[in-house]
Amino acid sequence: MKTTTAILVTTFAAAILVGCDKREPAAPKADAPKPDIQKSGVDAKSAAKPYPLDVCIVAGEKLGSMGKPHVIVHEGQEIKFCCSGCEPDFKKEPAKFLAKLTPKK
Repeated sequence: MKTTTAILVTTFAAAILVGCDKREPAAPKADAPKPDIQKSGVDAKSAAKPYPLDVCIVAGEKLGSMGKPHVIVHEGQEIKFCCSGCEPDFKKEPAKFLAKLTPKK
């Protein structure tokens, strides 16, 4: 029983500690690939619908509170995260988080 409890406590503690990466992402290398370019030659970020929230779509943290926001374009919609650590959670269930962008009636 003690082993099971220890495993559960350890797992719970690890789950709490896993989260946003508070470090700034490294600057891209000079030879790094450019952002996704649509076939028309237009930068995908400039052609995307603007992100309407001032908080991270995943964590709810104020954008800029952990450094420069991490930005992606998902199906033509600009998405902003408080850090790059939130992107994998978004990609697991994008519909869940995209619902936050739809105004409630």
